[in-house]
Amino acid sequence: MAASSSSFTTSVVPQSKNDFEMAERKLPQISIGELRREEEQDDGTALDNDEPFDPTLSTASDRYQMNRMGKQQAFVRHFKPMATFSFNAMATCVWEFGIFSVSQGLVDGGRAGLFWSTVVHAVGFVPVVLSMAEMASIAPTAGGQYHWVSELAHPKWQKPLSYITGWISTMAWQAGNAVGVFLTGTLIQVIILENNPNYMFPAWHGSLLVMTNIVFTVAGNILLSRYIPRVQTLFFVLHILAFLCVIVPILVNAPKASAAEVFTEFDNTGGWPNTGVAVLAGQLSAIYMMCGTDSAHISEEVKSAGRTVPKSMISVYGVNMVITLTCWLVICFAMPNVNAALADPSLYPVIYIMKQSMSIKWVTVELTMIVALVLFANVCYLTAVSRDLFAFARDGGTPCPNWVARVHPKYGVPINAGGSHTSIFTETAHTDVGAVYVTGGFSFILSLIYIGSPTAFYAITSLMTVALLQCYMFSIGSILWRRIYHPSTIPKSHFSLGKWGLPINAVAVVWCLWSFIFSFFPMYKDVTTGTFNWASVIFVAVLVCAGVHWFAYGHKTYQGPVVLVRKL
Repeated sequence: MAASSSSFTTSVVPQSKNDFEMAERKLPQISIGELRREEEQDDGTALDNDEPFDPTLSTASDRYQMNRMGKQQAFVRHFKPMATFSFNAMATCVWEFGIFSVSQGLVDGGRAGLFWSTVVHAVGFVPVVLSMAEMASIAPTAGGQYHWVSELAHPKWQKPLSYITGWISTMAWQAGNAVGVFLTGTLIQVIILENNPNYMFPAWHGSLLVMTNIVFTVAGNILLSRYIPRVQTLFFVLHILAFLCVIVPILVNAPKASAAEVFTEFDNTGGWPNTGVAVLAGQLSAIYMMCGTDSAHISEEVKSAGRTVPKSMISVYGVNMVITLTCWLVICFAMPNVNAALADPSLYPVIYIMKQSMSIKWVTVELTMIVALVLFANVCYLTAVSRDLFAFARDGGTPCPNWVARVHPKYGVPINAGGSHTSIFTETAHTDVGAVYVTGGFSFILSLIYIGSPTAFYAITSLMTVALLQCYMFSIGSILWRRIYHPSTIPKSHFSLGKWGLPINAVAVVWCLWSFIFSFFPMYKDVTTGTFNWASVIFVAVLVCAGVHWFAYGHKTYQGPVVLVRKL
């Protein structure tokens, strides 16, 4: 790496040790001296005063990483460590979603099954999070998992595996966005029901409310995008305060189950052959809470992303697990009659618990507060969804990739790639409305499932979970392969698992596979149209669409991010 050169051209000859495919590309160079000056100061901002101002606010490490990955820096890096942590925490909104996601665990396993499966998976997913954090440090890019597969997998399989992972990752984040708007729509129905007992709770009302929330989320992402990095910490504080406002009254006022009932009594309401199978089928509630805690998709807008993103992933996972276990433990103790909670007209056991703990007026206030937080979380989540879609289109993986990744002359950003982005020319946040519309359309389609299935929320939850787990398996499996056969070719990073990488990666792959299989299970053994887990159908349908696109156009337009990666 020549310190004196301002630019260079890569060779088309693959590196013999890494077997990475290369492409000719001219990009700005970063000097070793500049990178070392940054290393001397851990906050990543130690640049000499006489160096030219970088309008993207990138550090030397950021420029080095983008240079190595062959990517142009398109966005301003407004996300500092606390904003990144808060964004990740609010995008997951762990307790707001968690308290409404317990039904499958209670039906299949009961209170004990729900609690102990969560404890087991909280420990089991630690290797998964650590593995993801290391890859996010190696390649801090908006592409996330499909990029890591492309860069780290066996050269023979880099292109097809990363292409499949890109499609599944897109589906996962699209489904995750649908989960949020589903929840806000159904909670509004619950608020109406609790204040008007004559309300019949028709499913088509739910679909209309979901669609209305989609419009609100899309509009918020377009119009309020410039404020997202600025208000993250404030909303994180509200997120914690609201948690206390909900949990403390339940803890104090709700009737209590005994410790023996909570920790030792397992149930099999789903009709499975035995309690053991029921507990396995009920794991989805616990698994769902472990997924989605990565902030990799906003990496290209995070300052010192190679340091900040892995720290954010690990710390948010730790905070989320403490909140989840606390929340679910309180809920389990506050539910002496599980069947009565499951039979509540709202379809959410936690609503039954809240009504046993406080007045309807206070329930209404708390549900309204939760809806407001989830609405903000939806806007944040749509921002992350758009980053993922933009990155995949940038690498030619989507239909009409040039349109999706097109840079608008007015905004200075790819407006058809979705989400809120920041122009490097004006340092003002603008919005890529195209993929926001695509995401909204996908959520509209999924909202129709609600008409035919009262358990649609759990089906979409399952879809998001299985899709993320597939991405986790492929990406971690790729670095595991490289760690076994070509460990010297793994790029250096700020966060590395070192000698523990091999066992941690191996355990992570096995755990993801186990979780992936059981996330397809329905809530009840004898399924109907209303209780069927539609995740399997949608998952297969997306794979079919990906295959058709691959044979029609994808094999020509998609080469994978690895063709731009260089060894420095």
